[in-house]
Amino acid sequence: MADYEFKAASRDGYGMDWALNYSDLQPFYDRVERFIGVSGAAEGWPQFPDGVFLPVMPLNCAESIFTAACKSLGWPSTHRRLAQLTQAHNSRPACHYCGNCVNGCDVGAMFSTVSTTLRPALKTGKLELRTDSIVAGVRMNSENRARGVTYIERFTGKSVDVDSKYVLLAGSTLENTRLLLLSNKNGLANSSGTLGHYMIDQLSGGGVTGFLPKLKGGPSRLDDGKSAGITIPNLVNIDKQSARKDFIRGYVMNATGGQSEYPMFAASLPGFGSDWKREVKSRYVAQARVWIAGGEMLARKENRVELDPEVRDHWGIPVLKIHFTYSDNDHAVVAHFQQKAEELFRRAGGELMAGMGSGGPTGFPGAPGSPNAPANRAVADSDSSRGAAREGESRKPGAEPNAVPPKQKLGGAIHEVGTARMSSNAKDGVLNSYCQTHDIPNLYVFGGNAFPSTGDKHPTLTMLALTARGCDHLLDSARGRQA
Repeated sequence: MADYEFKAASRDGYGMDWALNYSDLQPFYDRVERFIGVSGAAEGWPQFPDGVFLPVMPLNCAESIFTAACKSLGWPSTHRRLAQLTQAHNSRPACHYCGNCVNGCDVGAMFSTVSTTLRPALKTGKLELRTDSIVAGVRMNSENRARGVTYIERFTGKSVDVDSKYVLLAGSTLENTRLLLLSNKNGLANSSGTLGHYMIDQLSGGGVTGFLPKLKGGPSRLDDGKSAGITIPNLVNIDKQSARKDFIRGYVMNATGGQSEYPMFAASLPGFGSDWKREVKSRYVAQARVWIAGGEMLARKENRVELDPEVRDHWGIPVLKIHFTYSDNDHAVVAHFQQKAEELFRRAGGELMAGMGSGGPTGFPGAPGSPNAPANRAVADSDSSRGAAREGESRKPGAEPNAVPPKQKLGGAIHEVGTARMSSNAKDGVLNSYCQTHDIPNLYVFGGNAFPSTGDKHPTLTMLALTARGCDHLLDSARGRQA
């Protein structure tokens, strides 16, 4: 995240600032990047801070065309920054461009817990990994300290208590919050009353997908062997010159293209026989798309989670019930992105085609080929009210195949954060700047829970940096005095 994003509330008057600054987290960003390996280019942009980077992945033809289009528009662009190795790093091999990034990297060149963090942790000899264990809650002692956790053995159903000096919750954002809610009738560490509230995702939806005529009929290429592309950093609400009157905060765009694993558009291409096959082959290498990498969703108290009073999981533990809607500001951000995505696509010389969805690489939520992409429509994530055509129908005159209305259904980023936000004092949040609970000194919560706002960058690197900083704080406390 950029420095100004940590103090967004002070800049535009909405929400709450983070309980730390970029300068507090910057050394831990660097530490994490050195450990996991991130390919990228240093650009010196205030809204897109540089880090410790490995060499970039080369741009393919489509990405080079989009880069030239950005330059023509006067927009900055750079190689997409990825935790994907371009050279051997910390005993892990470089990417060999097999294209299996979404399903899990076979050689460990793409960052994951299994490939990057678990193995060195096991080598210390200080980690005992208990698989098939379903944590059911945190146990407390009479001195307002966390005593340990209780888990259920997956196959036997046996309940097991584990005691510890410190308890660290480090599951997914919502699972951490679920455990806190399960551990006390009012929610554990919830003197502020904010636990479960201010759930935030990042904005997605919209986008443009089609073809770049310059690339039609070209030779077959390995264009999707990497999970890369180009990134256009946020261009709005950075300073007075870029301030908008219709919405606050901003978004980041990505663009890529070229040959993919399968020509998902083929079923929507009219025709049959040899001529149809030649046209599919001609377009196959010319696919192109622009999508929203991350838009900042506003944190709102009414977006919350609670324990479901009726539904329980396989082990009899209450599941979460989620209450979640989008604000007018959220819709305005996506609408502005859509305008800019179409502007970029036009400047690149792209042509739209119904049947290719609304942006995002294959495998992304809602994109062609992803599990939740509609299979029975000529235009995925569209309907006739949006100017798109179902198979056999004509679209409304003047409407673009990828047109997005102000109130489009959003979602799909799966970057849930919040629900146990950090704050400078105990009355405004659950955690302090070290992800330590205000109320219980030996209980830490690592993940996305601490976020008071999302910013426009993917949250994983910030989650890891917060965890590294919090662990340093825990170790200092343990070595000096009891927390």
